[in-house]
Amino acid sequence: MKDKKSPAPQSPDTQLLVDNVVVQDMPADFHFETHMHRTVELLICLSGSLVITIHGNHHQVSAGEYMVIFPDIPHRADVPCDAPCSILQTHFHSSSFSELVDRQFPMSELVFSFELSLEKRKFFHSKSSPQLVACLEGLRSELYIAQKNAQKMLQLYLTQLNILLSRDLSAHTSNAAIYENRYLVNATTFINEHYMEKLTVNEVALTVGVSPRYLTKLFHEHLNMGVSTYITYVRISKSIDFKYLNSQYPLTDLALDMGFGSLQHFSKVFKEKMGVSPKRYFSIQTVEY
Repeated sequence: MKDKKSPAPQSPDTQLLVDNVVVQDMPADFHFETHMHRTVELLICLSGSLVITIHGNHHQVSAGEYMVIFPDIPHRADVPCDAPCSILQTHFHSSSFSELVDRQFPMSELVFSFELSLEKRKFFHSKSSPQLVACLEGLRSELYIAQKNAQKMLQLYLTQLNILLSRDLSAHTSNAAIYENRYLVNATTFINEHYMEKLTVNEVALTVGVSPRYLTKLFHEHLNMGVSTYITYVRISKSIDFKYLNSQYPLTDLALDMGFGSLQHFSKVFKEKMGVSPKRYFSIQTVEY
């Protein structure tokens, strides 16, 4: 999608946090083919409407609504034929939030950061607010206009964005206890840090100080999957990260390095999670801004 005005950021350091904040004006019947981002995409619909298709499901984002699309999720965008659409859009790196999380905030308040660490959610769709729009406008100002302490201001706006999105996620999540259980949080954090090792349910449970049976119960209650399945999800996500940085790396070697017994097993679980085979997934255009 072409932006009507997209000047280059003033400082290369800002690229570590935010790739862009732009207003996109799209004509009626506009189509943007299936693609994916290495970043988190947040778009606020200012006028008209936009249909985002994810894994074959259509989600209409109308004026006054927003959608967050998580990293590495193939999606396409279409504007209905009856009217043009205008959106305020940003792409920021998920690592930005992990670096900015203040220890004074419990995980129950920064649930957006937790969802990013889980690497399970595909998108989030909700009503927008003047605060959210103002936050993105502030990001855009600091990103494109050379000002003193711009990097610090970007960090402050990203912290605000984290809180605003966390509020919405918490309000729209039927089982908010997932964000408050320290055993579950510690277990998912441990898995995300040690995914390349040979992990077992017993080892993870011992690390966080609970029985394997109780940990399994927590994962089923809050994540609708077992511990081993969650480990598989993390390994698939990390394999995408590695493949992106090493595009010529053979899929068979990638599967074995990430803890899968064979390419066949890797391909099977990858398709279950991403909706397409690894070969097809890595052939889809990755859009970077």
